[in-house]
Amino acid sequence: MADKLKLLLAGIGGYGAGYVMATMGMKDEMEIAGIIDPYADKSSAFDSVKDLPVFNTIDEYFDAGNTAEAIVISTPIQLHCQHLCAALNHGLHVLCEKPLCASLEEAQTIIKASKNHPDQKVLIGFQWSFSPAILEAKKQILSGVFGKPLSMKVIVRWPRAFSYYERNDWAGRKNDSKGNFVGDSIISNATAHYLHNPLFMLGDSMGLSAEPLKIEAECYKAYDIETFDTAFVRLSVPNKQGSETKVFIAVSHCCEENVNPTLEYTFQNGRMWCSGDDRLHGELNGEPNEFGIIGSNLGYYNKLIWLCKCARNGAESPCNALTALPELKTANYILKHIAVKHFEKGNVEECTAPMNEKRLKVNGLDAVMKDCYNTMLLPSEIETAL
Repeated sequence: MADKLKLLLAGIGGYGAGYVMATMGMKDEMEIAGIIDPYADKSSAFDSVKDLPVFNTIDEYFDAGNTAEAIVISTPIQLHCQHLCAALNHGLHVLCEKPLCASLEEAQTIIKASKNHPDQKVLIGFQWSFSPAILEAKKQILSGVFGKPLSMKVIVRWPRAFSYYERNDWAGRKNDSKGNFVGDSIISNATAHYLHNPLFMLGDSMGLSAEPLKIEAECYKAYDIETFDTAFVRLSVPNKQGSETKVFIAVSHCCEENVNPTLEYTFQNGRMWCSGDDRLHGELNGEPNEFGIIGSNLGYYNKLIWLCKCARNGAESPCNALTALPELKTANYILKHIAVKHFEKGNVEECTAPMNEKRLKVNGLDAVMKDCYNTMLLPSEIETAL
């Protein structure tokens, strides 16, 4: 058996706490060599790692004479570029959580650093891109058996409480309290997976995503935030067959109901869909063509398995910095060029979230989202008042 992968975990609060637990459940494959987090003791997972070396920075860890082979970066978005480049400079393979980073300038810095370290693998953690079901579906799309991709649409209704936007100094903001650009919005962070996935599926090869030729969007907010909590996005995306595929995305944090993501991808010869059950279903030439469990709840595991494959076997990451770039470009374009509208005050109501936390909901929003999803039209095109 090969030696265990010697792994650093950078950022173990919030989502990063899940990597502590996932890694400890994969003791045959890897071991945690140290923690990089100045606030590690505030993590819900700290008791599991308190006996390990804990450092404030990656540089401090190595300056102390420690070693490692790979790192998982789950730090805030505005720190991804700094931490990813530092990790590459220390010879590490990198799994960095989504999104790639905050700005396009940072993205170019990361891409340049990756090219300067060709023997080190970079994985960007859009978890569906590491799912066996999604990867098999993309292989079949690239093979041509499904024919020309005609349309792709996604709807995500994920209510969030006031506490979601109060949990740190950057949620829902353009810049953090230190002035660092973050650009945090529902489309760039919480539901970034569902903007990335259609672009990923339309990429010309397994490791590439397609870049939209045209971006249309309408953004709204009920919460008192700098960015927006609801977005309707329509894209025209080039496909391998030489035509354009229409992509439509409707997402909200102030909807009425909490519903698992639904998607439908339509092709000349069939379709693929997920109806909120975490399974990618398929139909090809009128016959069932099932892909199986996507594994949203296995996201940590799938990504860590791929990190091992890349570090140990030289496998190519299915989602690297270049793969993730079109999602970042699209999200940043929307943030910078699409005006944000306030929902009509009379439609906004305070209510209780599933965990007995206070939140906002917009009455009638769910029906509008479903209408827009079904027709692939923006709210203004169906003449509705939000």
